[in-house]
Amino acid sequence: MNIFSKNKAYCFQEIVDICDRNNLTTVDCLKDENMISIEEYDKETKELGGGCLFEFDRKGEDKFLLKWSEFNN
Repeated sequence: MNIFSKNKAYCFQEIVDICDRNNLTTVDCLKDENMISIEEYDKETKELGGGCLFEFDRKGEDKFLLKWSEFNN
């Protein structure tokens, strides 16, 4: 699943929009860890898929860079 690019800076809304199109959701860890993680989301059961697929580090006010992907370690 290559929906995010490692060398691109994303704004938060852009990440949310990509997640919505791909049945994913953001897990907001900005206050505690200054990062966002992405997990699968089932809209029917409203449950998370059980594991982190992507992690983004905050690099500015509204600038996030892909730090880790389950698919491209």
